[in-house]
Amino acid sequence: MGKFTLCARFGVLALIAASAASAGPAAAGDPDEAALAQNFEQVDVWHYPVDTTVRYNNQDAVVTRELVFLPKPPKGELCYVRFDLVKGEGDYGYGFRPGTRPQEGESPVWGTNVLKRGDILNQNYSALKLNVVYFFVDGPKSPAAKEICAQKQSAPIPEAGAAYRGPWAELVTKAKAIHGWPAQK
Repeated sequence: MGKFTLCARFGVLALIAASAASAGPAAAGDPDEAALAQNFEQVDVWHYPVDTTVRYNNQDAVVTRELVFLPKPPKGELCYVRFDLVKGEGDYGYGFRPGTRPQEGESPVWGTNVLKRGDILNQNYSALKLNVVYFFVDGPKSPAAKEICAQKQSAPIPEAGAAYRGPWAELVTKAKAIHGWPAQK
């Protein structure tokens, strides 16, 4: 076997390993995706990254978002919106407005806030970095499959959007969703 053949094989193996590593949580076996895959024929994942930092007083960042899914709509019906907190410091909040949840057939509206802290002499900062992950499903394998979606979304945990606190913006900003999983670092 020549040097070129050995190098070519090593290059192919390195390319396969790199593509598997960049596949994100789906390759690592995301528990929510695995649970949905047991109950539905297809699971389609979309996401939206949030990265907001407030460094000075009177610089609150309060945003309400509705995602737009382009260039082609997701496959299936929306099952679950999950909030994956990456970093949170200071005074922040995220999720669905208290007392509201996504309605069937509607694009859910959710909010984030990153608020000022401190005074003129002591200006601390607040930061929020998270990924909002949308799970769309199609082809229920049993009559009880849709109940899984309702159970996941109504759980009283931050990942299901129950972490919201603080002000809510009445103006809804439309943002473009990204197909697939967030990149892992």
